[in-house]
Amino acid sequence: MNTTIADKKINLNILSREEKKALVKTTYKKNSYFQQLFNADHAEFKCEKFAIGLRNQIERILIEKQLAPHKIPLEQLHDVLSDEMKTYNFNDGVNKISTYFYETDEQFMHEYHQFIKFLREQIVTEPFWFQAIPTIRIHCPDGKNNNHYPRYHTDIGYGHPPEEMNLWIPLTDILTGHGFRIMSLAASKKIIEQFDFDFEPFIDNAINNKNFSNNCDTLSEPVTTELGSVIAFDSRCIHTGEPLKTHTRVSIDIRILPISQYEQMNIEYQGSGRRKILFTPGNCYNKHHSDYFLNK
Repeated sequence: MNTTIADKKINLNILSREEKKALVKTTYKKNSYFQQLFNADHAEFKCEKFAIGLRNQIERILIEKQLAPHKIPLEQLHDVLSDEMKTYNFNDGVNKISTYFYETDEQFMHEYHQFIKFLREQIVTEPFWFQAIPTIRIHCPDGKNNNHYPRYHTDIGYGHPPEEMNLWIPLTDILTGHGFRIMSLAASKKIIEQFDFDFEPFIDNAINNKNFSNNCDTLSEPVTTELGSVIAFDSRCIHTGEPLKTHTRVSIDIRILPISQYEQMNIEYQGSGRRKILFTPGNCYNKHHSDYFLNK
């Protein structure tokens, strides 16, 4: 990373609450890089080769880590998992089975990097930083504490750079629904405006106010992206998981950040979670940007 650029950035957590509100207000009032690139606040793209490849890798790892007794369609994974594996931590909405994928292996990462190469060549067409370890989510229909969901949020509210682009890849068939909802940017902006661009009360309501969640349900739409495609969306869009009823959903979240946007940022963004991860190369983002993988 260019240390001269990094030295010019001010850490997000140094800002006062009023300064953070002003930053969020500016963020929601401007046209984003995503809008300029796609002329929309979300877009879908075919990526069947990579979605199936990543799905196969998940199936392999489940067997090698002895999490599944044999190869089983991922949609039926809940049938062979213990209650302990399916139970959600109510604070972060992560169940135990998902924690086994905080680390994968070289085979999986090779498949992931091939997908990054595809994004660079076919979708974004300029160098970008990308999430070093993608977020693999395994949601089961009968997991204890699944009332954690819905919990409407935007990643910006947890310290992510607004210049990021979110990508969501389903690795299972939609069947009765993916259990994932997204609001339009316009609806998201109206919600944030109601809280005077202050994420603290927004997050509190998302966690504790059932009427607020019900209202968000009316403003959001279920994601219907099919297995074999990826949905990309503006990071300012509010979204949530929701409980599943009949099948397991496996998906991958990836955040990418065009280098041109990173270099224009005057804020060093940092997560508000337990790890307080920095959204910088070598931390949240891979130490190599997308173009490193073009000839690999």
